[in-house]
Amino acid sequence: MSDPLTTCSALPTPLTGFYGNELAIDEAPIPWQWQGFLAPGQMTLLTSQAKAGKTTLLSILLSRFKSGGELAGLPVTPTKAIVVSEEPRLHWRPRHARLDLSKVYFVCRPFAGKPTHEQWLGLLDDIVELRSRHGFGFLAIDTISRLLPAGSESNADACHMALDPLERLTDAGMSVLLDHHSRKEQSGDGLAARGTSALGGIADVTIELGRCPGGDKNDRRRRLLGYSRSEQTPSQLVIELNAEGTDYAVKQALEANDFSANWRPLRLVLEYAQHKMDRREIRQEWPEDYPRPSDATLWRWLDHAVDLGLVLQQGTGRRGDPFRYWLPNAEEQFRHFNPAYDLLEQIDANNRKILAERFASWQSGCADPPIEPSSIETDPTLHIDPPSAAEARG
Repeated sequence: MSDPLTTCSALPTPLTGFYGNELAIDEAPIPWQWQGFLAPGQMTLLTSQAKAGKTTLLSILLSRFKSGGELAGLPVTPTKAIVVSEEPRLHWRPRHARLDLSKVYFVCRPFAGKPTHEQWLGLLDDIVELRSRHGFGFLAIDTISRLLPAGSESNADACHMALDPLERLTDAGMSVLLDHHSRKEQSGDGLAARGTSALGGIADVTIELGRCPGGDKNDRRRRLLGYSRSEQTPSQLVIELNAEGTDYAVKQALEANDFSANWRPLRLVLEYAQHKMDRREIRQEWPEDYPRPSDATLWRWLDHAVDLGLVLQQGTGRRGDPFRYWLPNAEEQFRHFNPAYDLLEQIDANNRKILAERFASWQSGCADPPIEPSSIETDPTLHIDPPSAAEARG
């Protein structure tokens, strides 16, 4: 068996280090290429479901790199960009016509299939040479599931073997964006990337791009969740693509008000809910460890959560038909607590329809004032009382 001391002394490179007082010398603002998300010397992982808008976001970012400006309300600095794409040249033509990508260097489908490790390293050698000759500062790999060697997505060791060589580029001052697909099933915060969790560990910044819950297929809004060690990385943004497909408008920024600090107790209430809750019920179930908000403040927080797509809303807000709130995908939980949930929802929808029709008739002067939905009798045996949220937590 080898002597550990002998083994350590045989390291190919000498051990180098530094004293902590030298760290103050290094202190300098991060020279962001896209503030909070992309910086020289760093790797960023962008994940989303297929066809959710990763390449659209990348294309608009590339157009901003030409002369700088803003994207999603955040500054972008001019940068020379390389894109290694799984898509054919044909797919980039309409994007160029719309956005002017004339200064971007494209490498489309560099491999006939999955590359070997040697082929992958050869591609990186070529990019290092391009960086040296032309001063490129940004590399996008779109997507890594198609362009990395086999096994890199699902095996941690293979993932490191494929991605660690990218440090040659980040050490030279490039930023690297890795486009990747997210898991089909729900996952924890910052864990949406499909495959090995090593992907998130390798990246300096993670961006999770998703559709806003409750939106239909034509909804142009997208939600960005950001994770990094930098306080300048937005934790959440909701952006909306314009009709021309050339820019995003910021709909809401989570840090814009006190909602950020109070989302946790609101989410806790809704996570333990057994039915859609109105504001009165939410305030009643507010966790004792958190200050109970006023009705007006809670209304503002709920409106903000609905705008961000974090909470879904139903109702007109009129007397007898209050706004009711629930978390996306929570209805399966409601069905678990109340087997008659779907039937009761149908009865409630019918009641609200009747109320709306009578309200419209009353406004036109053709009928008596509308009755409240609560006065429309339903069979009480259809209701199965679930436990309260407090009982469920206990």
